[in-house]
Amino acid sequence: MEFAWNTEKNKMSDIKGKEMEQERKGKISNEEIDLDKTHLNYDLVESNKNLYQRVKDRVEEVRAVSRIQKNSVVDYSNIITVPKEQFEKWGLDKSKKYLEEVYNYFCEEFGKENVVSAKVHLDETTPHMHLHFVPVNKENGKLQARSVMNPVRINKIHTEAPKYLQEKGFEVERGKGKTEKSLDIHRYKAEKMKEEVNILESKLKALESDLKEIQIARSSLKYINDIEFKKSNLGSKISLKEEEFNLLMDLAKSNIKSIAEIEKLQRELEKIESKSSGLGDENKNLKGEIKSLKLDNEKLQKKLDGVVKQAKCLRSAIDEHSDSENILKNAREKFNAPEQKQEVKTKNIKNKDWEIGD
Repeated sequence: MEFAWNTEKNKMSDIKGKEMEQERKGKISNEEIDLDKTHLNYDLVESNKNLYQRVKDRVEEVRAVSRIQKNSVVDYSNIITVPKEQFEKWGLDKSKKYLEEVYNYFCEEFGKENVVSAKVHLDETTPHMHLHFVPVNKENGKLQARSVMNPVRINKIHTEAPKYLQEKGFEVERGKGKTEKSLDIHRYKAEKMKEEVNILESKLKALESDLKEIQIARSSLKYINDIEFKKSNLGSKISLKEEEFNLLMDLAKSNIKSIAEIEKLQRELEKIESKSSGLGDENKNLKGEIKSLKLDNEKLQKKLDGVVKQAKCLRSAIDEHSDSENILKNAREKFNAPEQKQEVKTKNIKNKDWEIGD
């Protein structure tokens, strides 16, 4: 099999997010994760501290001799995967041994004291390891990301890691770049994003369908002004014709049902939007060897944003206007109106560099 490895550089502000992901904290959007098996996950680095504290402690140990700034790269997160076909052939024990030898290689290459975490995940479809190391130069003891992880070093790992693993009894070869095996996890995420777009489009169509029903129901309101109400001589009761009473009852039932259905669709749509946002962020990280896949995902993100915007404009128009004939027109105006630029503080993931394959 090919050596399936990718790496990403991180600033201190990125570490908490990595910790949340590998420790299964917060909202879990990846449907491949089986939380009933999460207890099987384990870390090859023994420590009672969380990932953030481990990275911070190691950085503090070398701060006196290093030039560390707020935007300094303090961690490289690596994902090493056992492809599904190989896992089925090897079984669990040999797959775990393979990941352990990969951990040993990184310890030799970068220094065991710098490898702060090696979390093995067994709660997904295939075993894989999230390995983190602080880029400390073994020659001078300084935090020097550019010296530790440059293109020459990355190419060296692609070549020498498979050789090291071959000596340990594993049939592993240097990756050939963008192959089916090395892109399994990223292709899965791309396919999931396509599914989210399709779901959102379906929800949008459902909202439009409900709008038509509301328009039909609201059109009945014009008949209310024609209904004649008569005050009864028996107290404060109001009398009206039976057919007019039935019209009011049918209208009330129709509106109650429509409102309930729309509220349900709105809740489902908000869940989908939240889930799709996370997938969109992950796909924006892809770079280098999977450049073509990243471009596809960015196109999907734009399409997703357009669908979400249409849905929001439609809901806003429904909420703000009682004139059913102008709801769709108002929604289109909202959608076509230029957006005001806002400065939003978000986690910048566009500038992350991924190294996947050669």
